[in-house]
Order: sequence, then structure tokens, then C-alpha cells
Amino acid sequence: MLTGNAPPILQGLRGQLARFLVVGLTATGIDFALYRGLLALGAAIHPAKGLGFVTGALFAYFANRAITFQLGGGWRPDEVLRFVKVYAGALAANVAVNFLVLDLIGRSEAGILVAFVVATGVSAALNFVGMKLFVFPERGAAQVPHAAPSCAAAQVPYAAPPCAAVDGIRLSLVIPCYNEVRNLPLLVQRLQATFLSDDAEVILVDNGSTDGSAAVLDQLLAGQTRIRSVRVEHNRGYGFGILSGLRAARGRILGWTHADLQTDPADALRGLALFDDASSDAGKAATLFVKGRRRGRPAADVAFTVGMSLFETVLMGRRMWDINAQPTLFPREFFERWQQPPHDFALDLYAYYQSTRHGLRVRRIPVHFGERAHGSSHWNVNWRAKLRFIKRTVDFSLRLRQGRTDLA
Repeated sequence: MLTGNAPPILQGLRGQLARFLVVGLTATGIDFALYRGLLALGAAIHPAKGLGFVTGALFAYFANRAITFQLGGGWRPDEVLRFVKVYAGALAANVAVNFLVLDLIGRSEAGILVAFVVATGVSAALNFVGMKLFVFPERGAAQVPHAAPSCAAAQVPYAAPPCAAVDGIRLSLVIPCYNEVRNLPLLVQRLQATFLSDDAEVILVDNGSTDGSAAVLDQLLAGQTRIRSVRVEHNRGYGFGILSGLRAARGRILGWTHADLQTDPADALRGLALFDDASSDAGKAATLFVKGRRRGRPAADVAFTVGMSLFETVLMGRRMWDINAQPTLFPREFFERWQQPPHDFALDLYAYYQSTRHGLRVRRIPVHFGERAHGSSHWNVNWRAKLRFIKRTVDFSLRLRQGRTDLA
């Protein structure tokens, strides 16, 4: 067993193996989810196995480069070529072992699972040795310091005090809107039909839109008392827009959801009911954190979410599932303790992680996830965008784990 007094080279290897395991578990989750999904759609076993493996490999390349071996700078063509060769050999071994095991024990559900585990174990061992000795030789974490996270938003001082709570307002729901001009009429119509009580307010944040959203909001919200807007002149990120709305909020319970109507903004009212139920027990409402759990999403998006959830759960040492699901609701006192929250999509992770770390009770509510009425996602457009999202999330996760963005 390696100990703290082991030689530096062994300590470095231990760290690499631990990080490789975390990355490997996440890549395996992505691989298996896609593999089983393709089988359910009627695909042949070997093409499905190969496609699942390649998808997991794409994730593994970038994650191992940034996390396991902690390399700075951009990728190099010769490095990519070596990686392809290693993974081609591992892929061949993976498919071959999968075939042999299935041939030996049969293609039952149990047989498929056993074959997958054995094939993955063999290919994982080949991958680590190949990357350590061939793809990234003599460039491990013990020699190369980890690059500072690129999350510039987390370095911005978080000093301006939020608005004070107003008696009689229980809920303030923030909805960031970036170039959602075609969705705004439908969104406001839905809010007018569901937010009927004066003890709940909705804050629509025009998050630096360039499509005329400001004028449309002025027209739609004329004469409204429960729905108002906040303008951010220049877009500085999804999280910045939400934080701008939270700082203008006046409710005792704060939260946010999305403007694209893929989930119903009225889901927040179901979440608020959980706080009402908890208020009968002194102090319980002040320690509640409510979050949606999405249902009805495309298989590829589910596979991506499962992979990221597994990765964050292992990395952070606590259950972190469907991190970007909405709505997100929490007591005002919890928000007032935030220190240097991120200004991008990592805000969902920040709030969720801090709630679990500081003893809040997490409750989940099922929410239906449907199609966008208009437009397209501003980040979930292709796998390249997903990889950028993964890198930013991993960078910020490491900061969270090191306690650099704790609560006051």
C-alpha cells in the first residue's frame, strides 16, 4: 500500500490512478448508457458497443489530458495520433473480449452486463498503460503543476448587497432571458395564468439580449405587478444574469428556472409548497433546498447527464444528480452567505454543492422536459459545446473541492 512517505514518483502515480478512475467511471457511464440505448433501439451489438466506446473515448481524452495528467497548453497532432493508436488497440480488445465473453456465457441481460464489465476492465488497463507510457510520457501530475482554472467570473468581487426582503412576498423566481424574444410572449402568458397570488413575484432578466427583447418586455409587462424585469446591458454569462435577478429579489424563498419553456415555470409553485409543508416544523423551511428532476428527455441528453452526475458524485464525494435540472429554490439566508459564485452555467453546480455541504435537506420534484417552443439552446448544440461545458465544469469542480468558493 502506498503511504504519505512513499517516493514522489509513487505518490504521483497514486494520484494519476485515482484521477484516471474518476474519469474512467464517468466515461464508462457514458459508454454504457449509449450502448444500452442503441440496443434498445434495435442496433446490432458490435456496432452499438463500438459507438458507445468511441463516445466515452472522446470524453476520456479531454478529461484525462486535463485531470489525470494535468497538461497545460493546446493539443498536439502527434499526441492525438498516439492517443488514436492506443484507443484503437483498446477498442479492438474491448470488442474482442466482449464477443468472447458473450459467446461463452450467452446473451442474456446478465451476460451482457458481465461481458461489458470484463471488456471495459481490460480496455481500461490497456488505456492507462498506453497513455502513461506512450501518449503522455513523462508528463504526469508530479512534474506539471495544475493550470489555474479559467473561470474568470469567480474572481469578480461579490460585494453589492442584495435587496431586502419585503413582508408578504414568499417567493421570488428569477428567469434569465438571453435572445428569447420569440418565447417571451408565451412565457409571460404562462406566468400570468399561473402566478396568481400577490405573495409570489417573477423577475425576468434581460441578460444582455441583442434581439429586441428589452422593447418586447416593456410592452408585455406594462401594468404588471407580479412580473417585472431587470436589464443586464452586456451578457456576462448565464449565472451572472441569475445573480442579477436574485439581488433584485424581495422574497423569503428565492430561485430560478429557464425561459425556454422546456420546463413549466409553474413547477416552482410546486416546489414552494414543500417549503410551506416544512414551515410547520420550526427551522425546517430554513434548511430546505428544492430542485427539479427532469423526465422525458432525449436518450443522448440523458446519457450525458448520467455521465456528468457520476463524475461529480465521485469527485465531490456526495450525491450530485441531474445538476442542471430546474427549478432551483432555497431560503434567502442561504443566498446571502454565498461567496464568489460563478457567472456561467457552473452556478447550478455551486448552489447544489453548497446546499449539500452545509446541511440543507435536498428535495427533488419531478418535472416534464419538453420541446422548445422557439429557437435553440445557447450551449447544448453539439458535442463540441458539450466538451467545452465539461471542461468549464471540471475546472470549477476542482475549485469547489479545494474550498476556494465556500460560504461566508
